Amino acid sequence: MGYVFWPKSLENGSYGSKTVIGVKEPGSDWMVLALLGIEEYGAFCKSKCCQKYGFAKIGTWQKDSGLVLELENAKSTFLVRFKPPRLNLMQFYSLEPIALVLPEKDYLIDSTVGKCHPVVRQTRSSGNAEFRLRTSINLINLYHKHLRLLETSVSRHMEEVRSKKSLTMGFTWYETAIYRKSRALLRCCALYVTICAHFLAVTLIGFLSMTPLKLINISATSQQIDLRCRQLCYFPVQFLRINASAALKDTVNPQTESDMRAPKRSTFPCSNYPDYIRFYNTIWLIANDLSFGFSVGTLLAENQDRIAVFLNTVFTKYLFEKVHLITAALSQNPLGIKLNGELAQFLSDLFLWIIDFSYSTYIRRITSTVSIRIFISIISAASFCFGATFAMAIMVDLISFLTMHISLFYFISAKMYHWQLHVLQTLLYLFYGKKRNVLRNRVDSNLFELDQLLMGTLFFTILVFLLPTFSIFYASFTLLRMAVLVPELLFEFLMALMNHFPLFVLLLRIKDPKRIPGGILLQPVQKGREFKLENNPLTLKAIFRPYSVLLSTMIENHFSLPTLRHILVGHPMTIKRHKMYRILYSTLPEVPAQTREIWASLTSKY
Repeated sequence: MGYVFWPKSLENGSYGSKTVIGVKEPGSDWMVLALLGIEEYGAFCKSKCCQKYGFAKIGTWQKDSGLVLELENAKSTFLVRFKPPRLNLMQFYSLEPIALVLPEKDYLIDSTVGKCHPVVRQTRSSGNAEFRLRTSINLINLYHKHLRLLETSVSRHMEEVRSKKSLTMGFTWYETAIYRKSRALLRCCALYVTICAHFLAVTLIGFLSMTPLKLINISATSQQIDLRCRQLCYFPVQFLRINASAALKDTVNPQTESDMRAPKRSTFPCSNYPDYIRFYNTIWLIANDLSFGFSVGTLLAENQDRIAVFLNTVFTKYLFEKVHLITAALSQNPLGIKLNGELAQFLSDLFLWIIDFSYSTYIRRITSTVSIRIFISIISAASFCFGATFAMAIMVDLISFLTMHISLFYFISAKMYHWQLHVLQTLLYLFYGKKRNVLRNRVDSNLFELDQLLMGTLFFTILVFLLPTFSIFYASFTLLRMAVLVPELLFEFLMALMNHFPLFVLLLRIKDPKRIPGGILLQPVQKGREFKLENNPLTLKAIFRPYSVLLSTMIENHFSLPTLRHILVGHPMTIKRHKMYRILYSTLPEVPAQTREIWASLTSKY
């Protein structure tokens, strides 16, 4: 059983008696190139292009009877109609969906590349059949190249075509010396600017990732700077990879006969095309970030006074007065729950002292109208210069800094609550005659003395009566901590949306879905004797896969049953920023390229 791939462009005309010319590569099926008349077929036979390029006559075309194949297995051969892709427009067929993430980071998003097209699995029965289909798809991708080779071979106007091309190419001899020197100077300046920017970016990445402090895990602004530096370091690598396939135009649109004899790029453009998509997607996102930054910066600058007064009222009320009121009320048996008076008064006085100290030390100064105006000016300037994401990152850090006392209350109460639960669990093991084996991480049986049991009973009773007091303080500050985390998570998600949104991919899918193939689709027509080959565009689910993984990670870390269990046992709840961004960094390498490597690559190529 075999296939003959028939381009749909040959269906547009009405033909008489024609000769069907096809091409075949080792391990592939036949692909029809053109229908030649008697004179054209004679020129085809004289041109000796059959031996050069592997062209051959595979049948005839009659206006009444249609295609008549002259192959050995003609009766068991199926016809597959396809629309020829235009490689110069980045259109191509691919068995697997193109990778929008780096291959080494594919595990982060649990990618389903090569798993979402059962049509391919149904049509292949063995490894040889898969190789045959893949080779045929590569041959189809190079249809226009083979067609141009055929047209050039049988054309009677080669001298005219070559003369026109030589005149076009000869125009470059009139370049002036000034133009050549200016171009060389601009290229040299661009090279040194790129190397300097790359060196500074690598230095910043190393500083922000230093192990003792590791600012990228505690500061949203540092994370945003790290992201931009990594993108800047990856730009030269992407540029080199994209331009490494510059020979595409010569392959698809050959100018000379020596170019036509160049080896076929069977993997093009699949190998470098994902870098092309990621590169321009990053450019689009940075441009949109800057445009949004202009709007946000203008809005903040024009309403600076009103925003400062409003934020001063909000910060004073909710960061000091309300927290002070809630903490003082916890010592007065809230909701009718009987607490230990001495312990509740001690904890309340301790937290009230921290509140007063924090407010008098830095909160009152930072939340004053004058200070807020200064911060708004800084945020507005950062938004103008670096984009809206930097403005949001600064706001996230400002919220984290202003609510430091609430976070401190939460961690203190969570630690005390967790310790008490742990001690109660240990004492409960004592009553059952068991104890925790720390070395083997298990619970073993043990025989305790009577005085040990009595002492354990006393401690257990005391802790049981103190548990409601610790629980009320812990529950109150957990709710306050959640109220602080919600706006931070909202800003983090908006930043992730603006930094990693697949805008360019969506535009390609709307404009030309064939530029983002997600596999192939073979549909039977005419009772199964013919098939129609179509390009399956990348699905929206695959495009937004990193976002779905990020959203599920955020829900799992903050709004899920495991999180609730962690809260009930007193484990601290924090924003795991490095875990969130590790998913979105799937389009960037883990370690940026060294500056000397970029210098060597650029100087050797340019």
